[in-house]
Amino acid sequence: MGEREGVLLLGVGGLGCAAALALVTAGVSRLGLVDDDQVSLSNLHRQILFRTGDVGSRKVTQARQRLLELDPGCRVELIPRRLATRAEIGAVAAGYAVVLDGSDNFGSRFAANDAAVYDRFPLVHGAATGLRGQLCVIAAGGRPCLRCLFGAPPTREAGNCRNEGVLGPLVGEVGWLMAMEAIKLLRGSGQPLAGRLLTIDIASAKRRTIGLSPNPDCTVCAASPGQRS
Repeated sequence: MGEREGVLLLGVGGLGCAAALALVTAGVSRLGLVDDDQVSLSNLHRQILFRTGDVGSRKVTQARQRLLELDPGCRVELIPRRLATRAEIGAVAAGYAVVLDGSDNFGSRFAANDAAVYDRFPLVHGAATGLRGQLCVIAAGGRPCLRCLFGAPPTREAGNCRNEGVLGPLVGEVGWLMAMEAIKLLRGSGQPLAGRLLTIDIASAKRRTIGLSPNPDCTVCAASPGQRS
């Protein structure tokens, strides 16, 4: 395997658009965009890379065009499909230094978490629904990981922006903070949110940072090859 470089974005929705814009303007020279969806009119209030003329076009294609307008020298690579399993995510993530998860469903989020643990790459997780957002960093190989905190994905998709809605400013804030975590990881500077969960409530303007402890019975990070004695 060659040296890992650049950032892979899982999802070019609201979080992914904000993060991609921040990363390119910060000088990140390689960016991978993963998404199989097309732009729709209902996306535009929170997916800031797209315009009304983009409706019906592939998100990754239009996002690449906008990002290259900002920095023609950035290498923007397109993966126009959904990565739904740990193996799929791990295979694509193999060449990247950092992965950002801005996916819109619990199954993909947990698959990304599991890939970060088993395939040993740092993962920046972010989510935003309603008036609340959260983000954290899963260190390469864990621990702790998302399963230490949440166990398993729920059996039904609830609490997402499709049925709760989400405000564009909240998505923008979480996406830019995800980009900042990626930049810290790339530069080896600052204190990334590994082992900590940052929550944002824009209704009350409150932020909280919660310490996360590894679960000794975690079915993923406690059992991964890198953690076995």
